[in-house]
Amino acid sequence: MTMPTRLLALFLAAVLAGCSPSEKELTVFEDITAQSGLGAYEGMTHGAAWGDYDGDGRPDLYVTNHLRLAMLFRNLGGSRFGDVTAEVMNPNDLGGDKHGAAWADFNNDGQLDLVQLTGAIQGVGVEPKRLFVNEGGKLVERAAQLGVDNPPGRTRMPLWLDIDQDGKLDLFQGAEARFDDLTPPFLYSQQGGHFADATPRLKPDSRSAPFCVLTALNVDRYPEVVCRLMGKGRPVQIFDTSTSPARTLDLLPNSAFDDVVAGDFDNDGRIDLFLARKNPGGRVALARSSESVLTAQIELSPRTLDQPTAFRFRSAGALDFTLAGQNPGDLAPADIRLGENAAKPAGLTFALAADAAHGLPKPPGGDRPGVLIGSPKPGHWQVEFHARPELFGGKAKSRYLTIRVRSKEPIDDVEALGDGAKDETAPARLFMNRDGKLVEEADKRGVNAVPVTAVNAVAGDFDNDMDLDIFVLGSGDAGKTANLLLLNNGKGEFNVVRHAGGASGWLVGVGDSVTTADVDGDGFLDLLTASGGSMGRSLGLPSDNGRYQLFRNVGNGNHWLMIDLEGTRSNRDGIGAVVRVTAGGVTQMRVQDGGVHERSQTHSRLHFGLAKHAQVDKITVQWPSGTVQELNGIKADQILRIKEPLSVQEHKR
Repeated sequence: MTMPTRLLALFLAAVLAGCSPSEKELTVFEDITAQSGLGAYEGMTHGAAWGDYDGDGRPDLYVTNHLRLAMLFRNLGGSRFGDVTAEVMNPNDLGGDKHGAAWADFNNDGQLDLVQLTGAIQGVGVEPKRLFVNEGGKLVERAAQLGVDNPPGRTRMPLWLDIDQDGKLDLFQGAEARFDDLTPPFLYSQQGGHFADATPRLKPDSRSAPFCVLTALNVDRYPEVVCRLMGKGRPVQIFDTSTSPARTLDLLPNSAFDDVVAGDFDNDGRIDLFLARKNPGGRVALARSSESVLTAQIELSPRTLDQPTAFRFRSAGALDFTLAGQNPGDLAPADIRLGENAAKPAGLTFALAADAAHGLPKPPGGDRPGVLIGSPKPGHWQVEFHARPELFGGKAKSRYLTIRVRSKEPIDDVEALGDGAKDETAPARLFMNRDGKLVEEADKRGVNAVPVTAVNAVAGDFDNDMDLDIFVLGSGDAGKTANLLLLNNGKGEFNVVRHAGGASGWLVGVGDSVTTADVDGDGFLDLLTASGGSMGRSLGLPSDNGRYQLFRNVGNGNHWLMIDLEGTRSNRDGIGAVVRVTAGGVTQMRVQDGGVHERSQTHSRLHFGLAKHAQVDKITVQWPSGTVQELNGIKADQILRIKEPLSVQEHKR
């Protein structure tokens, strides 16, 4: 058995037969998508953003849907959502090449506003970004008026932060490099209700910094910013915002990652970092959504024209094929040849009987791709992809094609020819904070007990037992894989929960993002996953059946506390604040980071599990202004709003 075949076999065993017996048996989540009102959408996604836009205390949901129209769902209570897009937003503002979005009360008026980032039309054009100002429950687009429309920016994920500690939120627009020489701004500083380019204050060492997260890696009151970089050079940069311009901290090795989760995993009062990672797929990326559906994402590159780009499989049933290029015109029915007679289908979607297309056709010539489909012997199929140098027009950029095969019988013995397939799983990295130094301890703490292709992740105390757990969204380049739930044992060590505790997820689309919010107000964190990931080689057919899936936390008998911050001298959302909650001799730490991570925004309400403790002994809030506030004897099982006092008790650095 070849390596790609063995890897696919292991993957299928995990999907179809369950996980290893060493995993913990526990039901944490139940799928409530069908009754939630979020299950009707099918197609591209690009993250999600939770925020209470109408001020009723319940988190509402904005989804960008990438190249399709964005949608806003109001939380109606009882884990039900209603589509209020047309009532709240102008339909003309919902289209375009939309990427990440994030809520924040940037103008400190008590109402959440929303920033929506967009691309730049194939990396060389212009497309304005959007800033929706909340005007009495209506979201009115005013980006150009406020100075953050940044038309040439090839932007990806926003981050709200107060870079100069003046009580007003500034805006970092994560972006990838344009394909020309322009370098649009990354950072906009708020000045008198308007924004101005302030990139020199926090300037990445790369033209590509698609997202950053806010956290606190040392003990002063100034947050750190962790950015993912792309291109040549290091893949990560950490900024210390106590200086202007922000200085770079040398805390992490050069380790590529897809998402970063910041949290105090061992309750020692210091923030640790979990890096979710996957390896890129090979020329042939394979995915299975069921035993009778196979998807292959194909990379044709001028660098590998002399290597086989093909796969084969076995199925006794009639087959339905769907093929697509990444862009319109990339693939036509005339590019497809069936069997030794080189018959051509009428369209890019067609059926073949079990005894059709005997033998294999010969490769075509010319400047078009060629897809050869044939049956070398009964029940056995082979699909080959060919290209000549003329296809690329002298450019090095790869071309991507996708094929989906459905059968009425099981599809098995799937194998990529040659070394076309690659193992996309990659070990996560867990860096524990030891007096300001980040030390790698992933393997000893169990986060790699089950290999996963991790594209997105979140932390939360999902069982309310006073420690942070980790939920990892899995996906390959061509299709969704099972999710992973890692439960903390209280010592910063993690146990894998079988079937992700009930949230292993549908194997449809391509993994995109995961976010948390307590949607029903019961004090337990729920999950929303999105599987219409539609960037890079996943754009098009792989993401066309993406879904949003809502998992309700079934809860247990443990207590909880949730905290909303209201800044006065600090920004109204308290972004950058550090909150410590002590109960039963255990102190938990959270950073108000706005909930932002790659592609998405979790609900920014701070959540603390309290196990069997019905009361919190002490709450300490270190506000961005320097004020330190302390509360004592707080009852559990409530949403507590903490307002920053106007009297100042300065925190000593």
